[in-house]
Amino acid sequence: MKPKTIDIELTPSERKLLMRHGYPFEGIAKALQQVESSSTIELIPMSPFELEMLIGDVCRSINRMRIGRTMDQLIELCDRLEAAERLGHGTLDRM
Repeated sequence: MKPKTIDIELTPSERKLLMRHGYPFEGIAKALQQVESSSTIELIPMSPFELEMLIGDVCRSINRMRIGRTMDQLIELCDRLEAAERLGHGTLDRM
């Protein structure tokens, strides 16, 4: 059974990428905007459905880009979001 929400830890740069290239649902967008000025890792909750759609949007953005730094960052972020979807949480390794 999938959890009702999946908490994902996001860095400031990841949050900016999601706002620019992820087209988040209103609830996620509000959560991202509330911590927009934070320079620390923040926890953003989302439903499994919202996460699935967000992954699709990030992938769509990747497919429309040319090779470059932003594309690499989005690929890394997409990998993290997919791992969070599989694991049921998006906790960052802090080693």
